[in-house]
Amino acid sequence: MISPVHAARPQSHQLFAHRGFSGRQPEMTIAAYRAAIDWAGETGTRLGLECDVQFSADDQLICLHDSRVDRTATTTGIAFEFTVAELKALDFGSRQTQNPSEEQRMLITLAELLAMVDEARQRGVDVTLAIETKHPNPRGLDTEDRVAAMLADYGWTRAGAPVRIISFSMEALLKVGRLLPELERTYLQQFDFGDYETGELPDGIEAFGPDLAMLRADPDFVARAHRHGKQVHPWTLNEPDDIDFALSLGVDGLTTDFPDRALDRLNTPARA
Repeated sequence: MISPVHAARPQSHQLFAHRGFSGRQPEMTIAAYRAAIDWAGETGTRLGLECDVQFSADDQLICLHDSRVDRTATTTGIAFEFTVAELKALDFGSRQTQNPSEEQRMLITLAELLAMVDEARQRGVDVTLAIETKHPNPRGLDTEDRVAAMLADYGWTRAGAPVRIISFSMEALLKVGRLLPELERTYLQQFDFGDYETGELPDGIEAFGPDLAMLRADPDFVARAHRHGKQVHPWTLNEPDDIDFALSLGVDGLTTDFPDRALDRLNTPARA
């Protein structure tokens, strides 16, 4: 039985549950997001739910990181060649969990995740979304158009909406800026800061989302970004030493497979 929802407490750092509570449940399944929402409600923690979106064969946005299903499902194939019904019939749970439940096996669509977040927020659970639009993909920037339309159905297009758009594609983020200029945006990076090593970003893109290895190689980057008024939300911080290192640099957000571990480190006396 789930504990009653606790009142959200003030947080100095943003926490993002990477692909749902993927340290405890199969990533980007219904179970992973339900576990993250339940944990946020039980602890009173403000939690962003990170997801990757791409199109299925029947023109729906699905939550799936890879362009293929091979790594996470028990079969092989290109994700956009499956319909949602076909994807729902695949087993996305058994690679991580023995005898998975239906929710542990089942991929989630963006429409379903939006509904889950809306319902949770109506119950007082302080969850938000960090939607990563995957690029490259066969539909290009159609993804951003569809995300914008789906968010409009919930009225989540204005400043203060419980949604952040994140992407490795600057072109995609600039398009989101035209479609949804009031939403928060994060520029993800994996190997180097390139043209943005000074810590600057185009107007309206408020945060960097670097691989933690980039900050280990260039720990002064956080201070440079802050001097330009930009936040830094590194990924994926799962081990206490990694979390503590990132916090020592003054990062603003933590993306993790284990939000409970991150919260534990934030609540240690050294972090008070």
